[in-house]
Amino acid sequence: MHRSSVLRLVASILIGVTTGLVVLALEHSVDDILHEILEAPAWVPAVTIIVGAIATAALVHYIGGGSSSTTDVYVEEFHRDESDLESKHVPGRLLAALTTLGSGAPLGMEGPAVYSGTAIAAVVHRKWRALGPDAYHALMVAGAAAGIAAVFKAPAAGAIFALEVPFRGRLAGERVLPAIFGSAAGYLTMASLDGVKPELEVPLIELSYGRVAFSLLLGVVVGVAAIGVIRLIGAAEHSAHRWPLWGRAVGAGIVLAAFYLIGREVADAPLALTSGNSVIDWAVDGDHALWVLVVVFLLRAAGPAVSIAGAGVGGLFIPLMAAGAVLGRLFAEASNTQELALYVVVGAACMLGAGYAVPLTGIVFVAEYTGQATVIVPALIAMTAATLVVGDRSVCPAQQR
Repeated sequence: MHRSSVLRLVASILIGVTTGLVVLALEHSVDDILHEILEAPAWVPAVTIIVGAIATAALVHYIGGGSSSTTDVYVEEFHRDESDLESKHVPGRLLAALTTLGSGAPLGMEGPAVYSGTAIAAVVHRKWRALGPDAYHALMVAGAAAGIAAVFKAPAAGAIFALEVPFRGRLAGERVLPAIFGSAAGYLTMASLDGVKPELEVPLIELSYGRVAFSLLLGVVVGVAAIGVIRLIGAAEHSAHRWPLWGRAVGAGIVLAAFYLIGREVADAPLALTSGNSVIDWAVDGDHALWVLVVVFLLRAAGPAVSIAGAGVGGLFIPLMAAGAVLGRLFAEASNTQELALYVVVGAACMLGAGYAVPLTGIVFVAEYTGQATVIVPALIAMTAATLVVGDRSVCPAQQR
């Protein structure tokens, strides 16, 4: 192995460990804040989401470079010949992520995690001259993979996502080793400090031919819904060019507060706030009326778009999964089937994979996230159908075809 290749792998490990530590600090800060907010009287989260939206807008405007992009930054940097990432904006963007996610906005941690990995990779490349000018893309892949692996404890999905998300329908395959090493380092750093238990525990899933066939139909349903979600996200991103920042932030905060109150009223839980892990748990457990599932799905499908319109800083991994999980439960109830957990998990995988145009990531990620490999076959079938329905669409406009 050439010396330059060895240096890149060493740098990938360094980037992975550093990214894992940053993600750990951000995630625990967000969790601690949310715990206090959600345990408070019902009016506190409603007020906090409005205040958080305004605080985020201020951070983005004054010290975040005027942009709330996170995952898109990685995709855009991947397609550049030279780095255009300004390190001075990184603290402001991450603080804005803290105020966004810590106030309960329905966005995910993976956006700031991928952004952190990309920024750390940029710094390492600038400081470590021996790596050479052509190492930047490989290091970015390592950073993005480490971010996903750390925040979700999903090393394989982290590596695949970093290779898959820059494009729609193909992989950046020549950078596999940095992705693997960066993802493994990020995962091991997070796991050694935070445990290795699967992020989502669901009942044991058993397969049958009938359930696999139903998964195909569910994939079509999720694909149609994913088109609507993608259009909502696109409209939210375009609103930044039509409306003033402060008006968008205040409006988004008020709408999200209303969503929170509606969700609490219909489901007796704050399901319209946070990234959506609790929504997936809720979709798996308990008895829920069809109309309640419809309302929660609409809140979870629209919430991330509203937050993005208000300049919220966060990702769409878990928000997409949450919407897909509720849709999977709705499908199971409408089909009068008893295998609720299977369709919830498959729905989550399909919405993630179809929405982001990362089908392999969606399948592998959900298998790692739940700790159940039995979801792979029905998820493959359903993902094929969902991907065909969605076609050349994605929530990430920076992807190349």
